[in-house]
Amino acid sequence: MIREKKCSFISFFIFFCIIILPAAADDTSTLLIAFYASGGTLEQELGLITDDFVQVVQGAENLPGRIKILAAYGGADKPGWRGMRIVDLDGLKADLADGELGNDSLCLQRVENASMGDSASLAIFLSYIETKFHYDRIFLIFIGHGQAYTGLLFDQNHGDDGLTIEELTKGLGNRDFDLIGFDSCMMGCLEVLSALSPFASYLIASEEAEPADGWPYEPWIAYISAHPDEPVPQYAQNLFDAYMKYPAQGKTIALLNPKQADILTERLDRFAKDLYALAGDQEGCDTISQILSHTQQFGRTGTGDLNEATMDLFSFADQAQRSVPYLSESAQEVIDGINQTVIFARHDTLVPDAHGVAILSPVLINPVFYDYYRESAFITPSWDRFLVRYLNACSILERNITVSI
Repeated sequence: MIREKKCSFISFFIFFCIIILPAAADDTSTLLIAFYASGGTLEQELGLITDDFVQVVQGAENLPGRIKILAAYGGADKPGWRGMRIVDLDGLKADLADGELGNDSLCLQRVENASMGDSASLAIFLSYIETKFHYDRIFLIFIGHGQAYTGLLFDQNHGDDGLTIEELTKGLGNRDFDLIGFDSCMMGCLEVLSALSPFASYLIASEEAEPADGWPYEPWIAYISAHPDEPVPQYAQNLFDAYMKYPAQGKTIALLNPKQADILTERLDRFAKDLYALAGDQEGCDTISQILSHTQQFGRTGTGDLNEATMDLFSFADQAQRSVPYLSESAQEVIDGINQTVIFARHDTLVPDAHGVAILSPVLINPVFYDYYRESAFITPSWDRFLVRYLNACSILERNITVSI
């Protein structure tokens, strides 16, 4: 099982068919690590979110006083997971003494009937942090199902309501985080990165679906506990080393600089203008289809099958410049922009052409699907116009291609 919503992208298609690093914190600074978790089927069926918090508690055994851990959880159809509970590390320890999370009444605050997929719930949690805690640095980690530009953290108790990208940014308000991390599938896409550029100095996310175990929290929290003053990139490096040791194949993870997202999207806009012109006739459609056939695709399901939902942007631009000479300049600008945005990225042999930033893939979607998610998937006007032209001008037969996996 992987950390993606059980309703796959393909089923929806059928029915609707220079890096500047901040200085390390000084030895008197405080760090708050905040977890916002929606259990969904991950918790309801397998207890995987409980396992995550068991690891957090175990990793925090020697947590220094100037590091605080806070969690908000809910979203699973099981006792103790309806609504939202806010707990600190002591509350997690007490509740997990019997191996179960949510069966103890101890919590700092409980919000009845809250949906973890509602921006208001996220805003309540972040407001609580601001009023109750002092910190110099703050990490915000999301845990639960993710589906790239379509949203994340689907709440079983509210009709699988999830945070759209717009709701996510609304819930974040005017806050600025040292790190936003997604322990969720497929959130390492430009649609998300671009939307979060005002809110974070660093972003950790995966282009592909994650292994069921998610992030290795015990060694990561233990490392942070022993090294409370290190910069985010060092924390990320430690996390990635442990994450890539999982035996499951298809793993990707990247540390991104959201502040470079605007530059990357500007370059994508120029590239998309050239793609729009290319998609104006039959020959151009065939060429784009061939480019897509050699582009790294993402969207692996629990069975290991590939439902192409997003694609690696570097891979797409690289294939484009190799195939069409007049695309070389604008495609190379995109590649250079990705190299500035991706601080470092890791992948295994099943996804050899993963470079850290994905984007919506037009391989399997149709105009109806794109129209439904158009607002969430929108990045730049020219990229939008290219997708509309390609999806409408190039027939399903022309786009019936074999993709690289």
